[in-house]
Amino acid sequence: MLLLIKWLCAHLIGDFGLQTTRFIQHKRRYKTASIHLYLHCLLHGALIYLFTGSWQQWLAPVTVVVTHFFIDLWKLYQKDNARNFLIDQGLHLLVLVILWIQVTGNREMIIPFFTALWQNTIFWTVLLGYAAVIWPTAFILGFSTRRWRDQVADSRLSNGRISLSEAGKWIGIFERVLVLTFIVTEHYEGIGFLIAAKSILRFNDLKDNENRKETEYILIGTLMSFSASIFIGLAVKLLMIL
Repeated sequence: MLLLIKWLCAHLIGDFGLQTTRFIQHKRRYKTASIHLYLHCLLHGALIYLFTGSWQQWLAPVTVVVTHFFIDLWKLYQKDNARNFLIDQGLHLLVLVILWIQVTGNREMIIPFFTALWQNTIFWTVLLGYAAVIWPTAFILGFSTRRWRDQVADSRLSNGRISLSEAGKWIGIFERVLVLTFIVTEHYEGIGFLIAAKSILRFNDLKDNENRKETEYILIGTLMSFSASIFIGLAVKLLMIL
């Protein structure tokens, strides 16, 4: 496991610590004609070789150089967004994990691990809880608060106030994920901290009388979101002990 951790450190240093914005822009502009693309890939190989600490292990660094080149080349032709960034990083990490398994011979350990995980009731119960608070709960809350949301939207337009697109949706998802995490890990005090933090952040925006509708809408939405997350969290805890 130490070798994999070293390689992950090498990846983070090479992909983020030693790569400037100017280098990235140069790669995006010139693609295969950019010298920075080749230097970047060679640097990754050198870091992997250095962090491995075994001078006979040259195949892994060479593989990293080649795979890093093609993965980065693919990304240069894609839109610069979070989805493609995650795919890019996921592919790099997958290469490192596969190489680690090959170098250390941990195949016998990996297969039983995933087999045990596949048959683990607690894992699937927790996954079910997170899936429930992220997707169906969002739809249910959206339908339940639609009439108030429309009134708030009309009020914002009349006052010339514009909010970020889908900001409320993502705030709700993250707060439900956090509430479920606090319940599953039995850190219930975190729920109170989350409510207090959200109240403080919203206080200045909602203290004026003309924002009463928005205040009531956010209060209703927050209470419904927290209530749903708590009930789902308690259900997950119950299923984990059955």
